[in-house]
Amino acid sequence: LALGTSDSFGLTAAGQAYNWGNNNLGQLGENCGGFCTTPGQVSTTQVFTSLTAGVSHACGLNTLGAAYCWGANGSGQLGVSGGGGSSPQAVSGGLVFAQITAGDNHTCGLTTAGALYCWGANSFGQLGNGGTTSTSTPTLISPPAGSVAITFTSVGAGSAHTCGITALGIIYCWGGNGSGQLGTGNTNGSMTPLVVSSP
Repeated sequence: LALGTSDSFGLTAAGQAYNWGNNNLGQLGENCGGFCTTPGQVSTTQVFTSLTAGVSHACGLNTLGAAYCWGANGSGQLGVSGGGGSSPQAVSGGLVFAQITAGDNHTCGLTTAGALYCWGANSFGQLGNGGTTSTSTPTLISPPAGSVAITFTSVGAGSAHTCGITALGIIYCWGGNGSGQLGTGNTNGSMTPLVVSSP
């Protein structure tokens, strides 16, 4: 299962994506009007191994690790230029991912080598690339200040922040921090990864 703000997605054992709920921006990938009160299959030939959902977009990884996204694309969260749509579109760049996660309006993909790429909304620095400009191009996150590149084993995206954990169990977070969600002991946001404070 993958849950968006007001929609839900389920993946069958055969890799078929089904969805239901709010479809105001085509995030359900089917023509059922504004709301879908029963599950309907996403119209695509792709066989998915995992799904994730944001506020009004969704993404999945196929059996080859290629990412496909659909729904709204006002901030580039689908990983393609131009408008959104109800048909899954291949994320630009041809990267192979082991994991994908969606925030409200941004998306991040973790490669099999542990490199983390993000795209979409970036007004709070949630893409972790050192800036606040949104982009539809998957962009490698910047390493922490004074550090070499880091690799992750798992990643998760919140509303406007992102966190990843390394093989050593170190957690890094970046993006909006108005409620202390970065775990750094303050409420200052960050455009690059910061280590979460020890409990």
